[in-house]
Formats: sequence, structure tokens, C-alpha cells
Amino acid sequence: MLHLTPRGHAAFGFCFRFESNDDLLVQVVEHCYRDLAAGDRSPHVIRAVRAGDEGSGFDVTIEAPDGTVEQCGSGRPRSAVLELICWEVNGRARASVAALPVLHAAVIGGRRGAIALCGISGSGKSTLAAAAALRGWCHLSDDMGLVDPVDMTIAPYARPIMVRAGGREHLGAALPPPPAEHLQFFPDEWFVPASALGARTVHTAQPLLAVGFLHWHDSAALEPISRARTLHDLTLHSATVAAQGAPGFAALERVARSVPGYRVGLGAATDVLRLLAPLVGESGA
Repeated sequence: MLHLTPRGHAAFGFCFRFESNDDLLVQVVEHCYRDLAAGDRSPHVIRAVRAGDEGSGFDVTIEAPDGTVEQCGSGRPRSAVLELICWEVNGRARASVAALPVLHAAVIGGRRGAIALCGISGSGKSTLAAAAALRGWCHLSDDMGLVDPVDMTIAPYARPIMVRAGGREHLGAALPPPPAEHLQFFPDEWFVPASALGARTVHTAQPLLAVGFLHWHDSAALEPISRARTLHDLTLHSATVAAQGAPGFAALERVARSVPGYRVGLGAATDVLRLLAPLVGESGA
């Protein structure tokens, strides 16, 4: 028997529901994506079907609203199926807004608005997002930020925070583990909804107050950078500018002219948040 998630989820312009003959996997997906806004369009259906007994792998497909079915993977073990689902949602979310600026960034905020913290994979974005969530900050994303270069706002994409072993070690006992039965789907990364850590979540775009560019440092640091450097680094961390060409670069240029840029040195997460708090209207870390 196939079990379907109770509601649709909106990942930017990509709306989806999830279906599986593994009821626990349906519960895990629903839990992990609970911070996304409800999908208000005809959704795609991401389907993971286990062909045989408990030890069998999952075949993953995506069915479009018109009935077209795309094969995404076969024979995926329990420890890899959720990672594939997240990868598919990420790619389709990004493709749904291909004409707009999307930054590879964690996006966290406070009472005044949000800051986009740009960095490559493994640079500490998700660890900072999790640390901010544990302190009740507003969570928009740990991975992608969709910028409106006219209104100078940034839209939420509250997929589950993906916390690697190093991030878990850094956050220590402050980070509660996921439900024990979910861990069989998490090989190395934990998939954790920010709201489960205490974050405030929003479903509307927030004012973009600053952009930061992460780098490893002996201690936490916050250094203002020039508009030219901000534009350079925005280009490096844009997920869409290569396909957009000149219009995409012009959009990033508007962001660099309007929003201050910072070089953010990564020491202890609590110290970094203490430096960022005044920028977004939080009282401190």
C-alpha cells in the first residue's frame, strides 16, 4: 500500500508531495520538510517504492502533474534514499527560479531582516544555521537564498538543515538528536527541520540586510568589504548567474550596490552569531 504525505510542500516554485510503501519513510519526509510552505499548485509526486522485503532498495521516481514519470534512482538503500530525495528537491527548486538570483548560502535573521551567509559546501553554513535555530533566530535556509533584486528581499527555502558529523561535534550537547527511528535514513548527515531546534520560521520574503562570505579563521571575525569585492564574491557564490549571463550579473550588481558585504571569520558559532546579531536585530547569541 502506498502512503502519501498529508500536504504538498513548496520549494520555491517546485511543489511536491511524497509517496511510499514505507510508512516510516513518509513520516520522515513529512517531518524533515515541515518548515516549507504548503504547496498551492498541482504538485509533482516524488515516489519511493521498496520492491521487496525490508532489506530491499527503493526505486525513486517523480510524477509530473501531467502524468509524465521520470526515473531518478533504483535500488537505493534506506541510508541513501532520503539523500536522493533532498538532492532532487534542491535541483528542481533551483530550476523553478532559474531567471532570478539564487545564492549558495545559509540565510538566518532577526527582527529587522536576514543575512545571507555564502560559502562552498563544507564551509560551515549548516552549522551556523543550526546554531542560530537553537537560539530561536529566524530560519530561512541552510543552503539556498532566492534574492529579489528590486525589493531587496530574500525568500525562505526551509529544507531540513543538513548537519554533518563535524557540525554535530561543534554544537555538542546543545543539538538534540532526531527521533531514533529516523536515524536509519541518515548515514552521516542528520536531516533536521529548523523548527525542531527552536527556530522561528517564515513563509514570506524578508528584507536582505547584509551578505557575508564565510572563511575559516582562528576566531570569529566580521570585516566590512568593498562593493567591488561584494560583487566579486556574489558572482562566485551564485547558483544561477552562469546560465543567466549579463542580466544575472546586473542583478547581482544591484545587490552589491544596495546591501553591505562582510567577510565572516568562522570561529565558535556562538561568537559568530554574537557579531551578526546587531545586523539583523537580535539581542545577541
